[in-house]
Amino acid sequence: MHLQKQTIKELLLKRDFEQIIFLCNKNVRAFKFLRSCLYDVDSRIYWPAIEAIAKLMQVWWQENKKEKVREFIRNLFWSMNDESGGIGWNAPQTVAEIIIHIPQLLEPYGSMMVAHAFEEPPLVKGGLWGIGRLGERIKDSVSFFQNEIFSQVLKINEPETLGLFAWAMGKVSFKPALPYLKDLLQRTEEVAIYIDGKFYKKPLGKWASEAIKKIKGK
Repeated sequence: MHLQKQTIKELLLKRDFEQIIFLCNKNVRAFKFLRSCLYDVDSRIYWPAIEAIAKLMQVWWQENKKEKVREFIRNLFWSMNDESGGIGWNAPQTVAEIIIHIPQLLEPYGSMMVAHAFEEPPLVKGGLWGIGRLGERIKDSVSFFQNEIFSQVLKINEPETLGLFAWAMGKVSFKPALPYLKDLLQRTEEVAIYIDGKFYKKPLGKWASEAIKKIKGK
């Protein structure tokens, strides 16, 4: 079967996850192409690639290919490491999405995702998205690493990072974030966040106010 990377990209654009999983199970090249799409510059490609990989890992887990899944996750963590020779763009999001599909993997991989993402500035946005995606199930890890999280976010201090921070802290209902969120209420920069297969765009202050309401239980 002659398979082109473009075929996988077209299926990702259509969000045809069933066909992608079928191809990956039939053709090693398909999985190779899918993994490479994690590093695509086009968000319309790499976000559905994250989702497709997580769904594929779930299928493998159910087929008792558990070591294969763990090996893939270990490779994601390796890609986040300086020693790998490159930064694993979208690795934190992929780990989080896999955990959503295979909840048994929350420990130890959830806390490991947080620990790795906030060691490397280029991974901070991915780490924040991963925290938001996992929500309150990752609260203990957020609490443990809160100094690293707050420090990196304040150091980067740009709208998209702050918007992801606000959304993530709201999803976790993380009260220590309230003073930082209140400082964002007057910010008007537009921030888009990928949630449940779609981009949602709001002013930074709106993300902050929604997070505050969630944390305060209003």
